[in-house]
Amino acid sequence: MKKNNINTYFPNKNKWKGISITENAIKQILFLINSHSDNKGIRLGIKKSGCAGFRYTMKLIKTSELKKEKNKEEITFFYKNILIYISSKEMPFLEGIKIDFIKNNINKIFKFYNPKLEKFCGCGESFSIN
Repeated sequence: MKKNNINTYFPNKNKWKGISITENAIKQILFLINSHSDNKGIRLGIKKSGCAGFRYTMKLIKTSELKKEKNKEEITFFYKNILIYISSKEMPFLEGIKIDFIKNNINKIFKFYNPKLEKFCGCGESFSIN
């Protein structure tokens, strides 16, 4: 894959506090990426949802998507061998989050923890940030 430094984000050289991903989540994300040779990374984001306002999204990025013209507003960086894409407009909502992967019996879920949450709905699907 050709590296393009135009939109590359270097977390240690900027004021953005970044994100953290637990070892369980790293293992699961890498498993999902490696489950198909066309997967190259993940896109983190938010979307309007639920009664509190927003919910987090995580989507696998395919090679075919990388071939399309890259969004100039998108930041890319590597986090422990995981290629991550984040819209610069959504960075304030994602700053400081911690992503975990939780297994509870047969239930498996990615869980997003954000210290800046103002409120979230009862079902835990949506949130708002001040």
